[in-house]
Amino acid sequence: MSPATSPAAATAVPSGLLRQSPATRRAFPTARVLPAGSSRPLHVTSAPRRTLATAVRTQSSANQGYLPESEFYKIEAILRPWRVPHVSAGLLEIGIRGVTVSDVRGFGAQGGSTERHGGSEFSEDTFISKVKMEIVVCKEQVEAVIDKIIEKARTGEIGDGKIFLIPVSDVVRIRTGERGKHAERMTGGLSDKLSSVVPIS
Repeated sequence: MSPATSPAAATAVPSGLLRQSPATRRAFPTARVLPAGSSRPLHVTSAPRRTLATAVRTQSSANQGYLPESEFYKIEAILRPWRVPHVSAGLLEIGIRGVTVSDVRGFGAQGGSTERHGGSEFSEDTFISKVKMEIVVCKEQVEAVIDKIIEKARTGEIGDGKIFLIPVSDVVRIRTGERGKHAERMTGGLSDKLSSVVPIS
């Protein structure tokens, strides 16, 4: 009798045959081998796979209930310096014009390892140069801004950065003393100026 048709082989393959650490354990496909001459098809089941890009979009697109509740939020993004022009251009595409940018240094999961730029790797010390981008928006704009930052800043490698969401109690425009949505809105900004231009025929 061949191993494929033996009674021992007709049992389900257990999922714990491979020794894996809890951090790397994943669902192992299970299959049942039927005796020769059986007309029933062989069924194989395994855990569904999701690509990284899909996971990123799914997490960021969910309708979030932010706590504590606030009318405005500050989005702080720690980015690779060479990705900042891509991010700022993407934010302009969706109408975000008020951005504060500052040079910062630090380390996280990248741990001061070598940085890739222009096909070259370099490392000066344990602190990596990054750029912090700060944007204050109303609650309705938060997810659109986060999605755009992820889209334009992500390379898929360690060191892409982090995004922090911070509630803001109020916004005050110094020039006029306006508060709240009137101060947050970019009245008189580039979009308003362009829309007021009358084309010459």
